[in-house]
Amino acid sequence: MPNPVPGSPAAERIRLESVNNAIEHAKVAAYSLMGRSEEYAGIPWFWSNQGDIKLQIAGLSTGYDQTVVRHDTERGKFSVLYYRDGQIIAADCANSPLDFMAVKQALSKGKNIDADAAADVSTMLKTLIA
Repeated sequence: MPNPVPGSPAAERIRLESVNNAIEHAKVAAYSLMGRSEEYAGIPWFWSNQGDIKLQIAGLSTGYDQTVVRHDTERGKFSVLYYRDGQIIAADCANSPLDFMAVKQALSKGKNIDADAAADVSTMLKTLIA
């Protein structure tokens, strides 16, 4: 399928194997059977619990040219934000559900999160969505 992450090259095709992707494609198939035309437009996201660490990924980091690391040692959490040409394309988050949700929201709305501002871990990412 075409890469649904905003700013991805038009010809870029990807294959996703995740529970969420299967559910969303099933919805599109069901709509099609009912005569309703719908296109799959979901942003890829994934999660896994590894011991006491909750890993969450929003978007796809393929083709990134810049990263921002947000690390909160006191709380045992971090996020790596990935950018391509100044546009956020993905985040890998460990015990950082608020960062995950903000990036997922920005990607689904085609919005950006400024990389320089995102580097300040005391700033909530949701306030930077523009």
